[in-house]
Amino acid sequence: MKKILLLFALMMLAFASQAQLLWKVSGNGLSRPSYIMGTYHFAPASMMEKIPGMQQALEGCDVVVGEIEKESLLNPESQMLMAQAMMAPADSTLDKLFSPEDYAIVEQVFNKYFGAMGVKLSQMNMLKPSAISLQMQAMQAVKYFPNFNESEVIDMAVQTTANEMGRPSIGLETIEEQTDLLFNGPLTEQAEGLLDACKKDDLFTVQSSAIVEAYMAQDLNRIEAIFTDPELGGEDAEAMDALIYNRNRNWAEKLHKMMPERAALVCVGVGHLPGDQGLLQLLRDRGYTVEPMQ
Repeated sequence: MKKILLLFALMMLAFASQAQLLWKVSGNGLSRPSYIMGTYHFAPASMMEKIPGMQQALEGCDVVVGEIEKESLLNPESQMLMAQAMMAPADSTLDKLFSPEDYAIVEQVFNKYFGAMGVKLSQMNMLKPSAISLQMQAMQAVKYFPNFNESEVIDMAVQTTANEMGRPSIGLETIEEQTDLLFNGPLTEQAEGLLDACKKDDLFTVQSSAIVEAYMAQDLNRIEAIFTDPELGGEDAEAMDALIYNRNRNWAEKLHKMMPERAALVCVGVGHLPGDQGLLQLLRDRGYTVEPMQ
């Protein structure tokens, strides 16, 4: 029921005692180090200046690696694919998935975020519940960044800066893979997740604030605690495997093959880094030295 909320937290956002977001990967036969950075989609680009070792990582890499390559995410074909994936079948619109009582609960919370804009839930009936969930979660996060600008966020800024320095961008996943993860789960489960989120809106608002504060403080232990919070879905083994751990294993394998050939600056949601099955530990398990940048 909480899969979409957990996934959002992971996409929009290392296990250590230090407050650190950027890590160096060396040893195990690498002639030059690579780097791994935990990102949070709504954090401003200006935060790059506060991350120790950021300039060294940019200058030292041959390629910048995101969850999805920036240009492929922004091209019209990808935007169309995403828009189509968000649309529900005609027999499974929001008003058909929910009872009148449950629809009223969702509508009340939706109005909290979009009512001042004049947008009504009835206008969004054709969207899948996960699309509604993502929009509401985005509104929760954006309110903590009054000057939020979609074109000036840290994950996009890292790729842009690296590109301007002559480093190309590549992605660990395709837009099709992430679209499938976001929007193609069973609609009944999506509806349950949206309803649950609306019933616990106050709790998720607090957690959203906590994620922002922890990320801006580069407090990775606190970030890990938030992502493993049972209320956010941290005890849902199936969801954690699908959204975090299986992807981490796939990414670790790709990086293991890539890093001997090209020094990489890898930028992924910060929730993918911590813990025994986190990306940092998986690379350590393969024999690499993984240490915070100073």
